[in-house]
Amino acid sequence: MNHENAKTLSMSLSGAPGFDFCNTQRNMAMAKMGAKIPTLRSTGTTIVAATFKGGVVMGADSRATQGNIIADKNCMKVHKLTESLFCCGAGTAADLDQVSKMISSNLRLQELNTGKKARVITAVRMAKQHLYRYMGYIGAYLLIGGVDPTGSYLYEMSAHGVSMAKPFASEGSGSYAAISILERDFKFAQTEEDAKALVQRALHAGMHGDNASGNSLNLVTITPANTKFEGPIVPDFCVQPEKIELEYKFKPGSTQVLKQKEVKYDVIESMDISQ
Repeated sequence: MNHENAKTLSMSLSGAPGFDFCNTQRNMAMAKMGAKIPTLRSTGTTIVAATFKGGVVMGADSRATQGNIIADKNCMKVHKLTESLFCCGAGTAADLDQVSKMISSNLRLQELNTGKKARVITAVRMAKQHLYRYMGYIGAYLLIGGVDPTGSYLYEMSAHGVSMAKPFASEGSGSYAAISILERDFKFAQTEEDAKALVQRALHAGMHGDNASGNSLNLVTITPANTKFEGPIVPDFCVQPEKIELEYKFKPGSTQVLKQKEVKYDVIESMDISQ
């Protein structure tokens, strides 16, 4: 084998390259000339998942935003990979759709070739290898969970391809409120009903505490026996927001006070001399 053939073979084995940034300097020059550069817009969502004895419950809200604009009130963020594997996505809607479709098609081909159900770790590895190649420029933050012949699993994954197995997890702009509910109420080896109620409460907290999350929620419950999808479920406070009352029952002293500072202000009264 000559040098050129060896080089071609090594390139084909290494996989497709990542994004091409050769136009970066051109774009910077155009910006200096007055060309309008696309505005970066923040994304928002709340996705939640929790394990229970023998299965996984996953859920997400349905609001898609474009900056401060609600672009879609019925955005599906719970994606089916196989009959027993699902993923929830936070980030860029188009990236999440394409990544989930790619993983789903590859897992289906594997199942057809092997005659066996795809495993959760297989989906995780496919996703992390793809995302790591693009170093975070694909806006896909994933929760991948499901049941396979070896058990039930839940993985959390960043857009850079960093993954971690967890008993419960939350991502998105509403995850700060949602994770507080999960950390307070999660119990190992809980029942399916308790896990479903916990995920719904966490989603309610995220939807109530984050303007970019809301409208309705979708749930999927995965067990070795079957997979059940529910939604859209519209919480009561989305219909009558004035009646919402969420309690965060953290005991006083849960957060340590590191430093206190007393600030004094001088009140100055001004006289109106305009008349």
